[in-house]
Amino acid sequence: MNERGRGGGSGGHSRADGPGGVVEALLRRSLLVVAALAAAGTAIELAMLRHWKSGMQLVPWVVLAVLLTAIGLVAMRPSRGSVRVARGVAVAAVLASLVGMYEHVEANYESGPLDYRYTESWASMPEGARWWAALSKTVGPAPPIAPGVLSQASLALLLATLRHESLRRA
Repeated sequence: MNERGRGGGSGGHSRADGPGGVVEALLRRSLLVVAALAAAGTAIELAMLRHWKSGMQLVPWVVLAVLLTAIGLVAMRPSRGSVRVARGVAVAAVLASLVGMYEHVEANYESGPLDYRYTESWASMPEGARWWAALSKTVGPAPPIAPGVLSQASLALLLATLRHESLRRA
């Protein structure tokens, strides 16, 4: 049979590309690239900010090291075990990211009374307005969204493992 007789696509895959298809493999690799770039970008940003002055500031470094290792395992040596480990790492990294986001918002909130714009009014502001100022970085030095990039990288890794071919092997 010619190429068309086998489904019309390259390599004999159907047009919709089944579970082991070319499109799925391309999307999986693309998600791993997105995860790796987001993690690497976060590492660069942390280094530029010298984010290592306390024990708590070392947490994202550990999360990044484990996350990059998991991304590498899925990209280079995918097996049932490494894909499952990567999923666990991704979930743990999302949770760590949420803790980081909270820590940043709380640090901003605590610095509210010290901000020259709010020194006089911070105590009389409604609680919701104070938390919104901390979350939106209207007050405080910590970027609340920065830890969220770890979630982005982790979710990309998690998506790259969905229906992974190594999990279908017996």
